[in-house]
Amino acid sequence: MTCDDHYLNKLRVRGVRHDLLLIVYILTCIHVNPHPSHHHPGKIIASAGLGFADCVEKSELRVRAKEALATLASRKAAAPPEGPRDVTLAGYDCSVLAPENPDLLIIILHGFGATKDDFSSIPGQLPLTQKRVAYVFPQAPAGAMGATAWWHLDAMKWMMAASGGGDSLATLIREEPPGLAECRVRLGALVGEARALCGDIPTSQVVLAGFSQGAMTAMDLALQLDEPVAGVTMLSGAPIVVDQWAASLKTKKGLKVFISHGRSDPVLPFPASGWCRDLLTSGGAAVTFHEHGGGHDLGQTTLAPLAAFWSSL
Repeated sequence: MTCDDHYLNKLRVRGVRHDLLLIVYILTCIHVNPHPSHHHPGKIIASAGLGFADCVEKSELRVRAKEALATLASRKAAAPPEGPRDVTLAGYDCSVLAPENPDLLIIILHGFGATKDDFSSIPGQLPLTQKRVAYVFPQAPAGAMGATAWWHLDAMKWMMAASGGGDSLATLIREEPPGLAECRVRLGALVGEARALCGDIPTSQVVLAGFSQGAMTAMDLALQLDEPVAGVTMLSGAPIVVDQWAASLKTKKGLKVFISHGRSDPVLPFPASGWCRDLLTSGGAAVTFHEHGGGHDLGQTTLAPLAAFWSSL
């Protein structure tokens, strides 16, 4: 029996509760052996979000400390780099956060008139501790009216259709907007260059995500690529070219899609996401649908289910 075992047994004989006993033992270890590689097991365990009140034996405490160290190492490995770097991919200015050998590549397309910085806080808001995630935030070019757009979006036409009721919007989402074909080619090239940047990560480990027009574009691109992606995320979006989407879905059975939309959205009406969900589901996609009480925004209640969706891919 070691000296430590003898000390623990003496405390047990005195009837000290095992959780208090371990605290006394930990403090004793710190006092007797100040070497940094051997002390503070309680702090290590706590910093990993674990507890040790159920550890009765010293060996159990050691095992828990090892589990804590493994958890901390995993979190450090999964954490994205401290800051983004600017990279040009397929002619698009992009902000990139890319650890070495990522498990998942998430490409996030901003909305109409917005910038690539709109969702640059996502990595910090949704830390995926079980995965090494690379993020790419491309910047859409400025259109004829100066507003950034992935393809030509007639904002007035969409607003009139939205205010005109379901029939007007249903007609609009069957029309192919100008510039969509060119956008497909350029963003397809961006996906290839982003994959190469991340160590030739396969398309099956790529997530295409977007907000508003970016959501429409991400979904459309996923249906155009030759190889299936890991998943698609549509935030406050709507379907477009629905007849083309229905045809493309025949070769994309089982595609995983996360859709979120605010019930009070004044820009793209909430029912638009319902149409999108129904179209994708009928085509064989696996859709996760989340609604929130906000408007044309991400919605605070969206973060947790979105993180769960990305973690599942």
